[in-house]
Amino acid sequence: MKKIIVTGSHNSVVDEIKAILNYHEFDFMAIGLDAVHLYPWDIRFVATYHPSDIPLIKERRAAVGNTDYKVISHVEAEGVDIVEPYEPPSGSSALLGVLVAIKMGYDKIILCGCPLTGSNGKNQSYEGFREGWVAKKDVVLGKVKSMSGWTKEFLGGLTEEWLTS
Repeated sequence: MKKIIVTGSHNSVVDEIKAILNYHEFDFMAIGLDAVHLYPWDIRFVATYHPSDIPLIKERRAAVGNTDYKVISHVEAEGVDIVEPYEPPSGSSALLGVLVAIKMGYDKIILCGCPLTGSNGKNQSYEGFREGWVAKKDVVLGKVKSMSGWTKEFLGGLTEEWLTS
């Protein structure tokens, strides 16, 4: 069983990670610039729709943890290791990362700090990204669970039964 925790930048992210039993046994994927420095555990991947942020992502991550991770984006660019072409509608960089994780064989994917509620630092609503998740529901349902917000309502919350099945 391949397990990964996909982490966003919501202020609940660390508490959500710590609520997962044996979270240190999971691989980690950070979502974008604002999430990459929020915890010290090693990450294997960073997913971003903003390849211009890669130099700052590297700088922020180097300040708190490992730097030997792969970068996932929707286009080929300097610093991008894995390309997953964009298919509208967008589900944010979190969905980008989840789709790549599924292709890599992860069958237990847990979202932490990715509620898709509220707005980001640029006052852009996260709710607009829900359409992308709904469009990919046949791909993500059953493989992805969430610890909070709309994504938890849509995907279902983490249960011991799901995690060990």
